[in-house]
Amino acid sequence: MSRLLDEIKSEPSSSRGRRSVIDDILGKLSPADAADLQAALDDHLIPQVSISRVMAARGFKLTSSVISRYRNGRR
Repeated sequence: MSRLLDEIKSEPSSSRGRRSVIDDILGKLSPADAADLQAALDDHLIPQVSISRVMAARGFKLTSSVISRYRNGRR
């Protein structure tokens, strides 16, 4: 292995243990609202933009791309 590769592999990840934007939002909502948001996220028939707009109206920045990554398992 090259020195550069060794150095890259030994560098600690800065994202280790970091919570997702959606996890942060779910933690700030009431249990009932968190359950509703989770249900909406799990229902792929609900457009991402609808979720994003409603959450923005409630003061949460939740973009369609974040919702897409969450729905596709790339949290």
